[in-house]
Amino acid sequence: MWVLLRLPKFGVHLGHEKLDAIVRGDQSGTVVNRAFVCGSQMMGISSLIGTDDSPAMVRFLARRTQIAWESLAELFKVADYRTCLQAAVLVLSCKVHLRLPQLALLYIRKCCDLIKAGNMRFVPTCGRPPEFSEDLHETLAALSQTIYWVNFLFLMRGDPEPHATADLEREFRLELPVGGITPFILYIELILYCSELIRSSSRSVL
Repeated sequence: MWVLLRLPKFGVHLGHEKLDAIVRGDQSGTVVNRAFVCGSQMMGISSLIGTDDSPAMVRFLARRTQIAWESLAELFKVADYRTCLQAAVLVLSCKVHLRLPQLALLYIRKCCDLIKAGNMRFVPTCGRPPEFSEDLHETLAALSQTIYWVNFLFLMRGDPEPHATADLEREFRLELPVGGITPFILYIELILYCSELIRSSSRSVL
């Protein structure tokens, strides 16, 4: 349960059905890709103190890590760009929290490539804005977190300026209308979230 509470901190928002599949350890792939299931188990085990002293736990963690990476590799071969982006954001967030900034930069580029390939945007280029839904919530969370990590690494580490997500950030600030919630309020919420995470992460990550 710990890891489910922490998933939003890793930039991942999943619907109740998918979260339930993770809780049940469902690796069938019918509800959620097993990369999320094994990845969540891996994160949960890694957070426990004393697991290195248990050979059984070490073997279990190694197996879950292997399955997670194999599932991730298979996932990246298909054109399900939103799911791929969610997975990439999860890995990116883990790399930052594990103090692996160079690997984090690799997944920054992966996220940006997926966003471009899938033409994922906060606001559609034509037609009416979509109604707010669970699927849209997942997409907006992944896009928002990509913007956040690009800016975080730029501000905290002096990494390249966030040009890759500049258009997305402009959409988020100025144009996003979802479910009657004004863009300004959403923008303030993102600022508050980022500020809180920067304060906590800057003491322990960088």
